[in-house]
Amino acid sequence: MDAKKNINVLIVDDEEVVRNFLTQLLTVNGLNAEAAENGFKAIEMAKKSSYDLVFLDVRMPGIDGLETFRELKKISPDTTYVMMTGYAVNEILEQAKKEGVAHALKKPFDVMQIKKLIDGCIKNKTPRGVLKMLIVDDEEVVLNFFKKLLKEDIYDVVTAKTGKEALESLKEKDFDLAFVDTVLPDMQGAELYLKIQEAKPDLAIILITGYVERCEDIKQLKLNIKGCLYKPFEIDKIYEEINKIKQLKGL
Repeated sequence: MDAKKNINVLIVDDEEVVRNFLTQLLTVNGLNAEAAENGFKAIEMAKKSSYDLVFLDVRMPGIDGLETFRELKKISPDTTYVMMTGYAVNEILEQAKKEGVAHALKKPFDVMQIKKLIDGCIKNKTPRGVLKMLIVDDEEVVLNFFKKLLKEDIYDVVTAKTGKEALESLKEKDFDLAFVDTVLPDMQGAELYLKIQEAKPDLAIILITGYVERCEDIKQLKLNIKGCLYKPFEIDKIYEEINKIKQLKGL
């Protein structure tokens, strides 16, 4: 089956010519495209339908692109958002990226750039109902253990060996749950958890360590720490923590 047929896109722009151009371009490329003439309409549509990709104009009457993005993200945090503008609004675009906008497009559009965004959306799309997990540990044996344990289709697993790799993964993708070692080559303890909390405040974290006292120290920071697993791992404990998150997420 063509993966593009499962990609739903919303175009939000007050200019009809832009809406028509993008709708036709995306439809010709096999995607399901809908359009809204303003932010208020887009918010109402997002409450009724799910979108994988949203193109948002920066400047619109009533409610601008950044405010619209903030409201849409509350409804659908896993959607990929792209800002569009024909003006020099670098400060707004920088703020949008800090808050989770994936890309920025300048008008007039570069068609090849849009097609690249589409390909990236297809590549990164996770079927609905799948639990997305990030495993962070500098030991290859630990990463391989999790990948083999969680190889079922109901899990989407990404691994990272360092704090830097973990933070880069969080920029590129949203996760439901992260298993994170308490000691990494480039970051230790609270430093990484604080950066994760800043980047993804709603991300549930399970600590993994061989030392009980490290978990207790980090838990006192009152971050979004949902549990702690000790090495060597007990498989039933891993699934117990995963099932708690699945229930919270309604998966």
